[in-house]
Amino acid sequence: MKRLLFLLRKEFRQIIRNPFMLRAIIGVPLMQMLILVPAVTFEIKRLDLAVTDNDRSSASRELISKLSGSSFFRTTAAPLNIATAESLLLSGDADMVLVIPDDFSEGLAGMTKPRLQVLIDAVNATQGMLAWSYLTSVVRDFNMDLVISQGGAPKVIPGISTAPRYWYNPTLNYKHFMLPGILVILIIAIGLMLAGLNLVKELETGTLEQINVTPVSKWEVIVSKVIPFFILGLFDLALGLTVGWIAFNIPFEGSILLFFACSAIFLVAVLGMALFFSTLVSNRQQYLFVAFFFTMVFILMSGIFTPAESMPLWAQQFNWINPVAYLMRINRMVMLKGAGFHEIARDIGMLSILALAFIILAIRAYRKRA
Repeated sequence: MKRLLFLLRKEFRQIIRNPFMLRAIIGVPLMQMLILVPAVTFEIKRLDLAVTDNDRSSASRELISKLSGSSFFRTTAAPLNIATAESLLLSGDADMVLVIPDDFSEGLAGMTKPRLQVLIDAVNATQGMLAWSYLTSVVRDFNMDLVISQGGAPKVIPGISTAPRYWYNPTLNYKHFMLPGILVILIIAIGLMLAGLNLVKELETGTLEQINVTPVSKWEVIVSKVIPFFILGLFDLALGLTVGWIAFNIPFEGSILLFFACSAIFLVAVLGMALFFSTLVSNRQQYLFVAFFFTMVFILMSGIFTPAESMPLWAQQFNWINPVAYLMRINRMVMLKGAGFHEIARDIGMLSILALAFIILAIRAYRKRA
């Protein structure tokens, strides 16, 4: 026990003496919370709309006014012909183009069939689909107003009305959805990057070889590497959660103890992974490459940004060994839904198995290396 305390004292002194480590411990959570949470969003707002009005009637001007007054569109250009409009789409100066034909007002009067042409930049398929949905919604409202102004009544199904209730995120605030995932990225950045780099640095300088020739056992070395960054990871998690609550008023419906307990299990898994990776490389450049690769794969496939249920079957099966996927679901369930232990017991169990597996791999790989 005395040897372990001596090693822990050495590790903490080494961290304190490293100015970069201290800046990273404080700066990383602040930067991630204040920049990524408001910036990373899939909400589509203020689409650039170009309108080619060949009719130039009061009806077409009213339609354009409705589109411009919508919170979804920003009329940025009025090309005189389709060729010019297509060039705006090609250059990225317009997200979509509305072409109003010269017989638009006649179609509204019943003389011809009313038509509109819409050209949408669908390089981003999600944005293209939402842009079309927004535009059809505005056109539908325009049509309803037109029917009413002409003395008619809009066709509705009598006796049926809908009143949506949005559970767990009633304001539909995307920041509430993103912050639990950003907290996971914060933990993996501290645990996987800093802990692994710290061990690889000792391998490069020969410090670890000097420790290996002492009576210190291998498990004591591993534990001494895990505990400091385990504590720092929980500290950064608390700091990030505090920043999210103060800056973005993020709700927290569940148990804070359950939240930190699950994060602690995840930290053990990440630190075990970091120590295991560090035994496979010989310098910090190699470690950074390996850690960056696995970090990107784990994050992108976890469901933080896109639903895992929409991924191919093989990708969903990969998430069985992806610790990020488990903690991401746990964070959202606990923070937004107020889920208890029973609702997330399966995710906790799988996360615990992964944590144990990675620690065992780290110990065995370290023995081979030593």
